[in-house]
Amino acid sequence: MWCVEHVTGTVPELMGTEEPPDHERTVRVHTVTRPAIVLGSTQQQDIIDYAATDAAGVDVVRRRSGGGVVMLWPQRQVWVDFFIPAGDSLWHDDVIRSALWVGEMWVAVVKSCASYGVGEEPVIHIGGLESDEWGKLVCFAGVGPGEVLLAGRKVVGVSQRRNRSRVRIQTSTRVSTRASKSATQNGHRMNELAFLALSVDRKAMCASILAERVGTLMADASTVLNAMFAALDKVL
Repeated sequence: MWCVEHVTGTVPELMGTEEPPDHERTVRVHTVTRPAIVLGSTQQQDIIDYAATDAAGVDVVRRRSGGGVVMLWPQRQVWVDFFIPAGDSLWHDDVIRSALWVGEMWVAVVKSCASYGVGEEPVIHIGGLESDEWGKLVCFAGVGPGEVLLAGRKVVGVSQRRNRSRVRIQTSTRVSTRASKSATQNGHRMNELAFLALSVDRKAMCASILAERVGTLMADASTVLNAMFAALDKVL
């Protein structure tokens, strides 16, 4: 049995939301009201172009987990966290095994929402973290346990924070409809590259890498969430 929570707010507010009781298996859906770029725990602040974030009204936040930057903005991703108590049937001490059930669930979601060709069914990354300089810069350019790829591009990101009493598995998938493809904020394009302090050449190279490695589900957030809850109902 899942306890379901829906929380709405800015990314700083959502990241500060109190966690549920340790003994409850909980799914928490986050609705973002203002765009933010989120630094990994070890990233330096000087990688951010603060003039650009200030002009666009984008919050800059640091999370407790590692990895590269993540861009969050209203209606452009589905962000869902799963809290699994120690001793639950979904709990595993092994970090890779711990993430596989959520990867399997998201594969079912992607299958119900995505259009793809022969040989392009979604797959789960079942190995350890694979991250080069670009993955260390932008989270979706690397791949880790339980994450889902479609046609070689990451469409679902997964990270974990754990202690002795439970694991918090954080997941996010980028969603896009025809209307949101050209989304802007205060006239600024909404993507990570717009807010990174990179040279022109490195920004162009990073754009090429992201185009090869990052995917988006062509469905709106409501459709993806409905599919997620339908898949979650089958998780024992």
